[in-house]
Amino acid sequence: MTEFDVTAREKAELTLERIGRALRTLNACNEALLRVESESDLLNSVCRIIVEKGGYAMAWYGAPVPARAVTVQGTMVQPLAQYGREDGFLTEAKSSWVDLQQVPDPTSTAVRAEADQVFSNLSVDFPMDQWQEAALKRGYRSCVALPIKGQNGTLGVLTIFASIPDAFDETEVVLLRDLAKDMAYGIETRRMLANLDHLSSENQQYREVLQKSLEGSVKAIADSVEKRQTVKTDYEKGPGLGHLTSALAGDIAREMGLPQETIHNIELAAWVHDLGNITLPAEMFTKPSRLTEEEMALVKNHARVGYELLKNINLPESVATMVWQHHERQDGSGYPQGLKGDEILLESRIMAVADVVESMVTRRPYRQAPGIELALQEIERGKGTLFDAAVVDACLRLFK
Repeated sequence: MTEFDVTAREKAELTLERIGRALRTLNACNEALLRVESESDLLNSVCRIIVEKGGYAMAWYGAPVPARAVTVQGTMVQPLAQYGREDGFLTEAKSSWVDLQQVPDPTSTAVRAEADQVFSNLSVDFPMDQWQEAALKRGYRSCVALPIKGQNGTLGVLTIFASIPDAFDETEVVLLRDLAKDMAYGIETRRMLANLDHLSSENQQYREVLQKSLEGSVKAIADSVEKRQTVKTDYEKGPGLGHLTSALAGDIAREMGLPQETIHNIELAAWVHDLGNITLPAEMFTKPSRLTEEEMALVKNHARVGYELLKNINLPESVATMVWQHHERQDGSGYPQGLKGDEILLESRIMAVADVVESMVTRRPYRQAPGIELALQEIERGKGTLFDAAVVDACLRLFK
């Protein structure tokens, strides 16, 4: 093996290590987004997870201060949460956030530019400045600042410091950017929930807006989990897998003449049906061979995990139950509860068929997509035994 080969292999291993670190961080933060109730607890949890799971030196979150409130003694960004080796950095460096004549720091630049700021080497990238000197003194060597963008502007900035230069490559930044998007959903949803206490119960319009925002948050996190599973492959191109399952499940429900509210709940549940995969290692989903029995046992737990995550969120109760049951089968051979026939929600029986069809028209790392014809043959072969006969007939009518 040549020196070039060794170097290339080392670079590839480093890239995979960084991707794995960012995926672990994104995974754990998404769990916190679903579980933590208050905005303050959310911000502190994300900063802690970034350091503990991601192995970064320090993370902090700050909110922009309105321009009229900024004075020479003030700051452009008010720290609200931090974790890691901070050691007074935020106090020592804050004066440079106000003076635009100073060398721009990552955080305030991210606020002004409303764009990610990646500083690869704090030792050489810029002339020495107060914030930079404070960073180097604490062992920070590179950083990234990610604006958290809400519907009406920048909510805040998440700044992450690493103890080595060039710690944030392009792929890692893309994954952290997904975290920033999920945080924006989480923050805005929690603010709307807090405001709900001050509104009259008759304010149905606001409640509908809130419900859509909450559903959007859950969908965004589910999409992020899906991207985490496919980051090292190309079979995710085009509509996301949750989108495909949701669209087909909704069409089957319409074909069966179900009420619009039921159809909506089915589409939402189908979109997030694999949310429980949030607890699984990303490597399992990009493995170029079939999973072992031990790995399959972990995968089979994802339906229960999805139910546990969703049951305490302010969504229709049936959504969590649908996710729990979407791998059950008519003859009791499914999982995780081994339910049979009418013990399974009709909505879950619809999702089961849509999920099988989606899985067979989508390429996986270990196989090509069998295609729609084989998918339809598969559900027809399982009609009445594995799958609800009426649901299969409705699906076949859609295609044939």
